[in-house]
Amino acid sequence: MITFPFVGGERGIEPEKIIYVQTDRRLNVFHVSEGEKEVQYRLYKKLDEIEGTLLPYAFVRCHRSYLINLRYVAKVSNYLLTLKTGETFTIPRARYKWVKEQYVSWKNVDDTHSVLSGEWSGFE
Repeated sequence: MITFPFVGGERGIEPEKIIYVQTDRRLNVFHVSEGEKEVQYRLYKKLDEIEGTLLPYAFVRCHRSYLINLRYVAKVSNYLLTLKTGETFTIPRARYKWVKEQYVSWKNVDDTHSVLSGEWSGFE
């Protein structure tokens, strides 16, 4: 669990529940999965600092304004990143190859973990 100083008070969040973080200058909006719903928390901080905190938890910066949790990515293709929620994000040409490599690398590690733990049910 990571504690963040959100507007309205500090709150601890499990990194795997953060779907993505969106920024507009220094105002960051955390989109968090809580059961069947998505909630939002706001935080004033540089996205670079948040990225440094979340990087070890399978997050990728697909755009200067978005930090995405790879657990929620459905696919990366044609300069687009699509989440399992259906939301789509544009990936700039300069970042596309790197983002795709990060996703494929994470997916391979995740599939291997699932096979070893008995959770894997085959190819999607």
